[in-house]
Amino acid sequence: MSQQLESETRDRDPRRQAPTAGLGKIEAVATATAIIDFLAERGSKVGVQDVATMLGITKSRASRHLANLEQLGLVGRQGSRGYELGWRLVRWGHIAAARLDLVAMLDDYLVALGREVGLTVLLCTDAGGDAVVVRSIPAPQAIHIDVKPGLVLSLPHSPSARIAFAFQSRERREKLLGHLCEREPDFRIADRAEFMTQIADIQRHYVCWTRDKFNLGHGAVAAPVFDQDEELRAVVTVMIPSSELGERGPPRPLIEALLRCCALCSQRLNSRFQFPTG
Repeated sequence: MSQQLESETRDRDPRRQAPTAGLGKIEAVATATAIIDFLAERGSKVGVQDVATMLGITKSRASRHLANLEQLGLVGRQGSRGYELGWRLVRWGHIAAARLDLVAMLDDYLVALGREVGLTVLLCTDAGGDAVVVRSIPAPQAIHIDVKPGLVLSLPHSPSARIAFAFQSRERREKLLGHLCEREPDFRIADRAEFMTQIADIQRHYVCWTRDKFNLGHGAVAAPVFDQDEELRAVVTVMIPSSELGERGPPRPLIEALLRCCALCSQRLNSRFQFPTG
């Protein structure tokens, strides 16, 4: 394995990972998920040793996991060139894409928001309390924040994930909390009471923002989109340079533009929810 791959495997960017720890009895499923995530992130074929190093297990054990996933069609390979995502995942992707008309329905509003604020706009959906990017519209400027669809935005720091969590049903939030408090440190809710106080604030204002968590020069501000049953359907997020974040957070015109966009998106989904205007 090359030194570059070893470094990438050891120090994987936490923004590109999906949390897997704390899953208890479904450890085998968590391992399979970690392998599939790794293959998706790499974007190229990987060997058994690469997977073993990523998981911190022996090569023989990694080989067994890969063989089982290959039999299920979740990974595939061509000769000795290494493993890649399998045919079944491709099939699921096509089925999901055919059913998920959300992007097509809301795209005009997202593009208009991007033009109005001059910033990168994301459309995200719920991912078990976290959020996953399904559409990314780069800012119109030549230099912009690049975010790829498929990126998992995780609790406790991501505003998109906080919005996704805040507008779940109370029963679902309670069910998720136990798992969220047991995850690996980068994704763990360390202080449950403090976190729920923050969630209550989001439920009052319908917006959430954060500063430069990963020291990359930008933060984000997010708000919810509701469907005809007044349930959370999506999250709209605007990526904002840290230089534009004042002491009290994003500029008020940006927040108002975001909430207007979310209101229009919700109306397109036949929601009658009234977003705050003040």
